[in-house]
Amino acid sequence: MSENPVGRPRQTTHDEIRRVAFGLFAERGYAATSLAQIAAGAGISRTTLFSYFPAKRDLLWEDHERALERLRDTLAEQPGVAVVDLLVAGMLAIAHYEPAEHAALAARRRIVQDDPDLRAHSVSRAEELVEMLVDACLRAHPGVDAELVDSVARALMAVASRCTEEWSLRSSADEPLDAFTARRLGPLAVALQPLLP
Repeated sequence: MSENPVGRPRQTTHDEIRRVAFGLFAERGYAATSLAQIAAGAGISRTTLFSYFPAKRDLLWEDHERALERLRDTLAEQPGVAVVDLLVAGMLAIAHYEPAEHAALAARRRIVQDDPDLRAHSVSRAEELVEMLVDACLRAHPGVDAELVDSVARALMAVASRCTEEWSLRSSADEPLDAFTARRLGPLAVALQPLLP
């Protein structure tokens, strides 16, 4: 019997590559882990790794792209919604993580916190989200005070970010992140609603 498998070779998935990368990042640190080490750990070539993830940082933020897509969809589905409600809906779309995704989000958060360049990149990603939310509100409510919308968005985002941090620091999750975040954002949103249309 031949030892070479017959047929098409098994495909490596994004999730498998990310799992290997996260393990190496946790063991060696993000900066000390090379793309060659990740490729070898996943049993693929560097060229194949680049076809999945064009940059090492993309290994950590692939789910961010899915969150952006959920945010765009949510903002498009909310015509005529009050500004604060639109901001909260957008933030909850970003925070859509199920309990089964807790371990991966927690691992990513630890890796990011341990690397100054990744922390800086995380801040720029959060800024991108705030700008998208504010722009959507300004388009939905022409003439609204842009500075006030920006301030309210940043206040809500600070709470949402803290929720993500607290949720990821738990040993396990028994509820989705968006549900956890909604409970914490709710009272603040009610307090802020009279400020904006």
